[in-house]
Amino acid sequence: MCGFAGFHAPHGLPADAGATAWKMGARLRHRGPDDHGEWMSPALATAMAFRRLAIVDLSQSGHQPMLSEDGRLVLAINGEIYNHGELRAVLERQGRCFRGHSDTEVLLAAIGAWGLEAALKRCVGMFALALVDTHERILHLARDRMGEKPLYYGWSGGSFFFGSELKAFRPCPSFRPEVDRGALTAYLRFGYVPTPHCILAGFRKLPPGHILSLGLDGGSSGNERVRPYWSVPRPEENGSLDCSPEQCACELEELVRESIRLQMVADVPIGAFLSGGIDSSTVVSLMQAQSTSPVKTFTIGFPDAHFDESGHAERIARHLGTEHVTWRCSDAELLTLAQQIPQVYCEPFADDSQLPTMALARLAREHVTVCLSGDGGDELFHGYAYGKTLMRWRQIQRHPHLKHAAESGLGAVWGLASLLADSPLKRRWRSRLRRARNQWFSEDLSCFHRHRMSLYKAPDLYLSRPEVNRDFFDEAALFPDHKEDVPWMSYLDLRTYLPDDILVKVDRAAMAFGLETRVPLLDHRIVEYAARVPAAVKRRAGKSKWPLRAILERSVPMELTERPKMGFCTPMNRWLRGPLRDWAEEQLDAQRLQREGFFDSTTVRGLWDQHQRGRRDRGLMLWGILMFQAWSGAF
Repeated sequence: MCGFAGFHAPHGLPADAGATAWKMGARLRHRGPDDHGEWMSPALATAMAFRRLAIVDLSQSGHQPMLSEDGRLVLAINGEIYNHGELRAVLERQGRCFRGHSDTEVLLAAIGAWGLEAALKRCVGMFALALVDTHERILHLARDRMGEKPLYYGWSGGSFFFGSELKAFRPCPSFRPEVDRGALTAYLRFGYVPTPHCILAGFRKLPPGHILSLGLDGGSSGNERVRPYWSVPRPEENGSLDCSPEQCACELEELVRESIRLQMVADVPIGAFLSGGIDSSTVVSLMQAQSTSPVKTFTIGFPDAHFDESGHAERIARHLGTEHVTWRCSDAELLTLAQQIPQVYCEPFADDSQLPTMALARLAREHVTVCLSGDGGDELFHGYAYGKTLMRWRQIQRHPHLKHAAESGLGAVWGLASLLADSPLKRRWRSRLRRARNQWFSEDLSCFHRHRMSLYKAPDLYLSRPEVNRDFFDEAALFPDHKEDVPWMSYLDLRTYLPDDILVKVDRAAMAFGLETRVPLLDHRIVEYAARVPAAVKRRAGKSKWPLRAILERSVPMELTERPKMGFCTPMNRWLRGPLRDWAEEQLDAQRLQREGFFDSTTVRGLWDQHQRGRRDRGLMLWGILMFQAWSGAF
């Protein structure tokens, strides 16, 4: 777990390129407080910097950027290759010698022996990397299969930038950031900026499981080539397992156990987040079964009983015999963390559970350097309650004649609204009609699920100049017809919500305190296996995530885990009427909104006044706007 940043200047590196690269790396110190390194090549007009959080091989043998023995390849990698021991053994049999035992050295040798794509396909891990081939004069960027590690790239001021976080580009004079209004609309809709888009115009996020290649001889915008080397299996793409549910659970347990075994390898203290839910409890139980000493586990408690699940976690910890730490987090402490969010998240990000996640990461870092989590279980094994979405969708499908009649009526109203002179009233009507069309007349489940998942159902209402970018849901609508609704929605969440919300939240929150997080359930072999598990097995006997429950029940009694899903939330509605009110009022100052020109100040202030008067709870919607305002003020 580290961070890197670099740039390519086609017209030649400036005289102070080395100092600029060092400053870019310094912006990432929180991601790698243990070591730093810089590399530049005037001949290739390229420079990059690296910050290291030492996890495996704490010596200088793991220093980066790392050069191959022949000097041809230069590698910077953020993340871990969990099966580096196995790859090392293969390479040693082929005659390769190693000077240290870092996974970076193994990956560099694997790339030299087999090529980048072939090497990545043999890797089990989480990573984002930059590789310069000095002979071929090509820069390669690559990202892990599920998107656990971030990787941004783009052109600005005639230079190509790449790195772990956008703010690392600030020290470079040619970096000229400007907000992408299409990305802003998408952000307001989802609460995050969906991949491949980026909040900055001209920049993008490399999709998970992809490689980017850019020639370093006269490269210019648009010359980079992006290609996939792996993708999340679509439902039924590889067929279903032909075995009993019990055998499925046994096979899955072996895969999860092996993933956890690999991810427990570290030269620093290691622990786990424990919420007391099915996913984290399963991970911790299998960790403890493979550990010779009590596993260190961590939970956050809250003053509001409705949001506090620490008691459940403590009962699981006592049963498993872990060395458990619970920290009761007060409002004042969480609100202090709220002030740090613009520095922690390099794009605006509005999942309010970022606050307790940051508190949990800060707590864990006081005791360990690596933490395992149970993320991914809901998306892989149908843990989300899609009931309301399915009910609405099936109502639409069940009565097509009523749907077409109502849609015709809506079309007529739309036509009448279009005759109105341009005004706020016309804009509001058109936005509401568009919302009604998405809610009741979607032609595809992908677009309907997008609407149901949206934080703002009609984001254009709140923006001064809304623009729209295509997203993955638009692409998914063109895929071949799916046969089952729940597996399809789960697949959509694996491609969107998981990498762009859950994994972003955890990575940025943990790295703010120099903590590495690992996600055993997202080992790609588990993902591929889960894609073959029939939906009837994933939700069996009325229980979601049945295979994980079956594994957990072998070590933890059901009565300790059977409880409603709580989530990891905050009392945001109360906060914005109390402790956060003054701060939020500054962010939503009408004159500032008008001066910056991103939001419709009248509509936003109306939303704020509605919340303050207690007419409706608008805390989560307001949090989305507040997070953009805080980000733009700090970036």
